[in-house]
Amino acid sequence: MVEIMTDKQVRFLTWLITTATDKCASIEEVHELNREIRKHSDGLIDLAEKDREEE
Repeated sequence: MVEIMTDKQVRFLTWLITTATDKCASIEEVHELNREIRKHSDGLIDLAEKDREEE
């Protein structure tokens, strides 16, 4: 099952990411933040797939 994000959800995520990166003092900190985001989003994707398999 594919879930569609609303415009409001997309705007919130955009705000969240840009607010977090605005707090970074260097491009290296932005890269580290991006690695963390990817690591956690990969885990969420894995969990979603596992949930689908169990249905």
